[in-house]
Amino acid sequence: MDSFRTTEAEIKIILSGAAAKDACRSLRLEPGDGKRLSVYFWDTPRADGDRIRLPMADAGTIIRLRRPAKGDKGDFTVKLRPCDPAALPPQWRDNRDGKGWQFKIEEDWNGLNRVVAASLKVDGDFERPVDDEGNGPTVRPPLTPDQHDLLASAGVGDDELRHAVALGPVQAVKWKPSRQDLVHPLTAELWSVGDNGPRFLELSLHARQADAPHAQELLERTVRERGLKPAPQQASKTETVMTELARNHLRRTV
Repeated sequence: MDSFRTTEAEIKIILSGAAAKDACRSLRLEPGDGKRLSVYFWDTPRADGDRIRLPMADAGTIIRLRRPAKGDKGDFTVKLRPCDPAALPPQWRDNRDGKGWQFKIEEDWNGLNRVVAASLKVDGDFERPVDDEGNGPTVRPPLTPDQHDLLASAGVGDDELRHAVALGPVQAVKWKPSRQDLVHPLTAELWSVGDNGPRFLELSLHARQADAPHAQELLERTVRERGLKPAPQQASKTETVMTELARNHLRRTV
């Protein structure tokens, strides 16, 4: 890990339910001012009693597609979280990018939790894999050869991918509000699943690891000063939302 100490950290605070609504109001995040996105994931969900199993996500592999409502290109990402950079193939042990793609290794900071993540994102015009109700034919994730190789290094091969199903959509709105008091640029992203499903607002910013403790302190202060209460467990919004999407998918296939 020593060779990765100069990478960035992504610092996050998650607010859920009524707190997410209050935060949007306090930070003046108007839906019409944000960028609307539809978000999809792939996994092989199954019911285990009252629980929902997501084998790929549970093993630390996230496959995600984001499609804008209009205009810009979307992006398709493979993420390994948690990740041991030393266990990656040699060509994926440092941050790299090229035309229409980016690979990065960074730490996710969420409260006291610190998790190293590696992601390979490609930009493009992607078809939506399911309709607004989550129905559609089985569509394999549109992996590039490099993404396929990165997944293979984490033990996700053709057998898992062949049975993976698209889950979604999550409706999202993304803002880049101006906050001079935070020093680092702030991103706010609201996720919702259907009309009555979970709703989350994630506040995040990027900072070099040396600056991350101060940046996290400023972000937490901004939230406290507005009387906002983050979710107590700060569970990953991706994990929570994927579980809800998987539960909905399994109900439709019964």
